[in-house]
Amino acid sequence: MLHDMIFRLGMIGRRGAVLGLLASFLLVGPLAARSQEPSLRAERTIDYKPGQAVTVNAKVGAVNVQTVEFSERAGAAVGLASHITGSTSSDTMSTVRAHFVAENATANDWEVTFTLEFLDKTGKLIDHVSKKESWKGEAKPMDIDHPLLTYVLPLVAQVRVRLDAKLD
Repeated sequence: MLHDMIFRLGMIGRRGAVLGLLASFLLVGPLAARSQEPSLRAERTIDYKPGQAVTVNAKVGAVNVQTVEFSERAGAAVGLASHITGSTSSDTMSTVRAHFVAENATANDWEVTFTLEFLDKTGKLIDHVSKKESWKGEAKPMDIDHPLLTYVLPLVAQVRVRLDAKLD
């Protein structure tokens, strides 16, 4: 094979070979740069382990989502109904908090929609929640609080994290 390439290079001359190599580098350059552009969407499925920070390592737009840590608060009152009725706690409800650490080092305002899907050990959907947050030249945490039935919490094995970004 090498012999054939040398023979072909001899046939087209040095100038032709140099021009061919230059053209191939020019074509490959933009393709390599295009593949490194940030995506507007990302998805990660992580094990559900409350109390442990998990690396997400996803970049959507200019926002770099670094880690998430889940925590549970049993008997916590959440939502509009608890504010209307004045209830303070419930034995049947718990709150799952997803604490994300993310940053956007640019001056552009990027909005990211976080969608969390709580999955059982077979991958079936138990529940989901979404929340939007914006970053502009800053690093800051973002929390998502979601009520779940207390008896369902032991069934959660994984969380699928979907991220969608848009320039705000």
